[in-house]
Amino acid sequence: MPWKRPSDVPVGRVWSRFKGRERDGAPALMYQIRDMEEPYRKQCLDLMQETFIRDEPICKVLDIASDPESIQTIRNNWEEYVSQHISIACFTEENGEPKDLVGFKILLVKCKDDKEEDIRKVKGESWRKCLKTLAYSERLVDVFEYYDVDKFLTSSGLTVLPGHRGQNIGARLIEARDELCKTFGIKAGCTVFTAKTSQVLAAKCNYEVIATMPYEDMKKYGVDLTGCGTTEAKVMGIRYD
Repeated sequence: MPWKRPSDVPVGRVWSRFKGRERDGAPALMYQIRDMEEPYRKQCLDLMQETFIRDEPICKVLDIASDPESIQTIRNNWEEYVSQHISIACFTEENGEPKDLVGFKILLVKCKDDKEEDIRKVKGESWRKCLKTLAYSERLVDVFEYYDVDKFLTSSGLTVLPGHRGQNIGARLIEARDELCKTFGIKAGCTVFTAKTSQVLAAKCNYEVIATMPYEDMKKYGVDLTGCGTTEAKVMGIRYD
């Protein structure tokens, strides 16, 4: 059965606050990471569509930006994911309130009895190839068995707007998962990290590599990922005690 956010944890929670770094003589800004609430949902997904599809290595190599059908399917997937109400967003903070959206992370909870998607029926050839790569990577390890859990937290993309990169926001968004999982009783997290930068970032946040998938392996499935900037995807996870 699909996971649902418990009613006793209302949407709108601030998960962390932190001070950024001074840049070019300008004073450091305050930031806050909070639930991706409904008023910000469309803005987040619009920016995700613009920046993630442009910057994420597999999306770039497969040229998903030139495949309207794939883009629409991705958008539909993201809409479904954020409906779990566990995705988070980072804002600049002014007088304790959110001001400008600067980053976000689409999160979802996978449960052991969830029905698997039939990738053959996915619309959009480019996105279908991307999902095939992610699914192949995920099948390398049974996360439920590895961490002895019936559910775990995963993600479908992290984006930080260019003007706020270098402020450690990516790491803060990953670290916010710790508090989320404690609050919702989720004992593990696991994600397929496809870019070298995100793999390094996850390692710094204490994620362990539990499986690797050489991109070369996907050629036998008709997916050529030459030019991804790294040679392999890493399935990385963490156990929350």
